Amino acid sequence: MEAIQAQAPISLKNCSRENILDYFENAWQLEDLLLKSIIKEEAFYCNPDDLRNPLIFYLGHAAAFYLNKLQLVNLLKKSPNPDYELLFGVGVDPATPEELNSAIAHIQWPGVAKVWEYRQQVSEIVVEIIKNIPLNLPIHTRHSLWALMMGIEHQRVHFETSSMLLRQMPLDCLQRPQSWHYAPSFGQAYPNQMVVVSGGIVEIGKPEDSPIYGWDNEYGYRQVQVNNFLVSKYMITNGEFKKFVDNGGYENPSYWDEEAWQWKNHYQVKYPKFWLVDEGGNYQYRAMFDVFDLPLDWPVEVNYYEAIAYCRFQGQGIRLMTEAEWNLVTYGSQKNRDYTLENDKFDDYNLNLKFCSPTPVGMLKNAGNNSEIYDLRGNVWEWLEDDFNPLTDFQPHYLYADNSTPFFNSQHKMMLGGAWVTNGTEILPYYRNWFRRNFYQHAGFRIAQSL
Repeated sequence: MEAIQAQAPISLKNCSRENILDYFENAWQLEDLLLKSIIKEEAFYCNPDDLRNPLIFYLGHAAAFYLNKLQLVNLLKKSPNPDYELLFGVGVDPATPEELNSAIAHIQWPGVAKVWEYRQQVSEIVVEIIKNIPLNLPIHTRHSLWALMMGIEHQRVHFETSSMLLRQMPLDCLQRPQSWHYAPSFGQAYPNQMVVVSGGIVEIGKPEDSPIYGWDNEYGYRQVQVNNFLVSKYMITNGEFKKFVDNGGYENPSYWDEEAWQWKNHYQVKYPKFWLVDEGGNYQYRAMFDVFDLPLDWPVEVNYYEAIAYCRFQGQGIRLMTEAEWNLVTYGSQKNRDYTLENDKFDDYNLNLKFCSPTPVGMLKNAGNNSEIYDLRGNVWEWLEDDFNPLTDFQPHYLYADNSTPFFNSQHKMMLGGAWVTNGTEILPYYRNWFRRNFYQHAGFRIAQSL
């Protein structure tokens, strides 16, 4: 049985043509593996999440994105299907299901076989471009091959976000890939505790001359003085969050602001989305392709509303970390001066499909920092207190002007660190992620407290 593997990011300063081709083919194969696990054709016309397009859109989206960007830099003169580039070209970020339905109600989606055929055409086109274009290094933000790297990283992002959609589908629509391997569970987690973090100056922002692909919001600069604070050694586990559920946390309005309370009542939420209740009243866990007993030592996966409600349940000023605090505790104050791709030990963390699920908190002994605070990277994303925001001197990239700018607002909260399914440059220190407060991703949280 061949293990599922996500290839490590590549340096754009000294990569070979073969490096780029391998990196592209790995991204394509990962998405193929995921989408081919959908075994009922009619399932492609459903939207498992009512804030996202039907799955047929995501079958064609990454392919169309490649061609749209390659045409902008004149690496592609003629498209095999301009209508598909338009249909599948741009995703959605609706505030409500009604907003989404209004936007897509008129669309006549093509047949599944036709879209698979389109994907194959696009794959062949991209391979030919990689094999034949002159390779002038380094590949920088104004280089024509930046469009290609943008397409590859975009596909890797959608491998992750599509996995969240599949996780919400009925199990009988899916077939688990043979090589899909879940992590173990050992029952109750280690007792959590608060750890003192000494303050310091943090520099946030990716250097312009970095040899690694980056999205526009990663560039710019910010220096922040962080005060001493406390943070939990582990991410909050299913076992810990169960105490909040058992103590009526979902029924106590004092833990929820008005918008969150309305969301909870509208969807009749009584426990985290991927918890199920069996006939005996016991909690089960919905993984990607299976249901099994709730792993109490895995990090809980919730949206921002639920994370904040848990903090209020704890009282005593318990809160989420900020972006600056997270950077300090994860990388210290030397990231910009010391970081290289070669010395990044991302293999120590539950990233890049090391496992095909979360792991028990603290299980990976090398996934702790010098203060033995675990899983700051990988396992599941970590919700933060910050609204998504631009760094000083932020400039949208001309190839993707609306990648970040429309989302710099209080409706989108930041999350950092990556998850087990995160791959590509998303696993690296400079990646800055965001989602709506009510949206689900492979995301959890740890708690913090000011001193």
